[in-house]
Amino acid sequence: MTKESSVARVLLVLVFAPSGGLFGKAVADAAAGREWWPWLVAALVWLVLSGLVSVAVSSRFDDEYRDEHR
Repeated sequence: MTKESSVARVLLVLVFAPSGGLFGKAVADAAAGREWWPWLVAALVWLVLSGLVSVAVSSRFDDEYRDEHR
């Protein structure tokens, strides 16, 4: 496994695992009759922010890879 694919796997887990937990909390609160929307908003915010960080990190590794293989 290359360094790039290892980083991609880690970033994938860091993006989707926490948002899945937050979404699950929203579903559990909705089922219990409590307010669920703050958890859903938190999940969406996490997806957007961590996705942006993931793209930035991935782009940086891609730039380094391109520089090494010119």
